[in-house]
Amino acid sequence: MLRVVAGETVGELAMVVLGVGVGAIVRVVAGRTAGRRPLPGSCEAACAAAALVAVSITTGAAVVGAAMFGWWCVCLSTVDLLVRRLPNVLTLGGAGTILGVAAATGHGRAAFAGALLLAAPLLITHLAVPRSVGAGDVKLALGLGAVTGLAGPLAVLLGALLPPVLTAGAALFLRLRETRRGGVRAAPRVLPHGPSMCAAAALAVIATG
Repeated sequence: MLRVVAGETVGELAMVVLGVGVGAIVRVVAGRTAGRRPLPGSCEAACAAAALVAVSITTGAAVVGAAMFGWWCVCLSTVDLLVRRLPNVLTLGGAGTILGVAAATGHGRAAFAGALLLAAPLLITHLAVPRSVGAGDVKLALGLGAVTGLAGPLAVLLGALLPPVLTAGAALFLRLRETRRGGVRAAPRVLPHGPSMCAAAALAVIATG
């Protein structure tokens, strides 16, 4: 029993260390993509946390896939927070990779269905009211939808419903904090939607996994 516990602890520590190393790479990539430097240590901490969650909720080869998904989300969210933009190389590149791996492992139908179900409503909204939903969010939904599709219909539903709630909650929190500090803004702060989409997809997969 002690050997098993020790082995699990070593594995978790190894993943955390790996996450810190990947986070350093993510920080460089996100910084160059955005043209601005992320907060020092932020990507490392986020990637280490993603690795720890991955090793805690999955086993075997699935740990690597879950960790890579988390690292991808960290990179996307960092760029979106810095410049309010989601580059095609990250959104479409990630979606293509996820869908390709899913198809190669025999789960292509579920992944493609999830991608379609999550991205289609956003695409329709973007075409009808372009300022309400960015094109980058639509492209991001393809990859996130594929991942939630692999977890099941409930995960796809949660991945669609949670992002507006998370974004609105973050905006309200910031507004209240500014009010307490005595700050006054002429207009509400517009927050990037990508981080909420990534967080919602991750929570949906964890909750239904």
